[in-house]
Amino acid sequence: MLELSTYQQALPVLPQRHTRINFILVGAGGTGGYLAEDLCRIILQLQQIGKEVNFTIIDGDTVEAKNITRQNYQQAEVGLFKAETLAIRCSAKYGVKITAICDWFEEEIVRATSSWNSLTVIIGCVDNAARSKIHSVLKLNSPKEAASLFWLDCGNSSNSGQVLVGTHSNFDILRACNNPDSPKFWLHLPSPAVVHPELLIPQAEELSNNNLSCAEIQARNYQSLFINRMTSAIASQYLLELTLIGGLKKFVSYFDLKAMSTRSLYTSIDNLKKYHDSSKKGIGNRE
Repeated sequence: MLELSTYQQALPVLPQRHTRINFILVGAGGTGGYLAEDLCRIILQLQQIGKEVNFTIIDGDTVEAKNITRQNYQQAEVGLFKAETLAIRCSAKYGVKITAICDWFEEEIVRATSSWNSLTVIIGCVDNAARSKIHSVLKLNSPKEAASLFWLDCGNSSNSGQVLVGTHSNFDILRACNNPDSPKFWLHLPSPAVVHPELLIPQAEELSNNNLSCAEIQARNYQSLFINRMTSAIASQYLLELTLIGGLKKFVSYFDLKAMSTRSLYTSIDNLKKYHDSSKKGIGNRE
C-alpha cells in the first residue's frame, strides 16, 4: 500500500536542462538483456518529443547456453558477445541506433559521451566490483548545479531485488535542493552506494582467490525464473519518470517475488536527511 503521507511530502527530482540524453547500459546479462528492450521503447517516445538520444551497451561477456532460460538471448546467439548481439537485435526491432562496446566499463566512456546540454544516465546491471567504478564517476557532477549524471543501479538475488538512483557520493542536503529555506525540488540524490554501502564490497565469487566450488557459486547465484524481468520493469519506470514524464519522487525500491511485495523510499526531506553528511548542517538545522 502506498504511504500517501510520505509520498505527498516527497519533492520531485529535476535533472539539468538538456536536449540530449546519453543512456549507458553497463551489463547485458539477466536484467540488462531485458532492460535494453524496455529502454528502446522509452527512446522512441523521447525522440517523438524532439530529444536526441544516444544508447550504448557495455559488456565484455559472451552468451552461454546456461543463459538462455533466464536471460534475453536465443540459442543461435551462444558464443556471440552479449553487447553486440543485443544491440543488433534491438536496433533491428525498434529502429534505434545502439553502440555496442564488447569490453568492461571505464570512466573514459562517460567522458567521451557527455557534452554540454546533455543528461547522462548510467544503468548498472553489474556486480559490486563494477559498481565501484560507476560510483567513482559521480564525481563528475557539480554539487552546485542540477545533476547531469545519474546512476540507476539494479540488483537482485534469488527472489528479491532493488533499484536505486542517485547522483552524488558526498550528499549535502543544502546543496541538493533548489532552496534550503523552502525547497521545491531536488537537484541531487545520494549515490546508491551511500544508501547501501555494501554495494561496493566484492562478493566471494568476484574475488580471484575465492575457494568456492562451482556448486557453491551456483547456489549463491540461484535466481527465480522471472526475477530479471521484474527488476527491468521497475528500473524502466524510474527511467521513464526521470527522462520523459517527470515527477520522479522515489530513490529506492525493493521487491520480493515470493511474497509478491514492493516498497519504495520516497524523496521526502526526512528520508533524505538520513544520508546527509553528518559533518554538515542540514535543512531545518542550520546555523
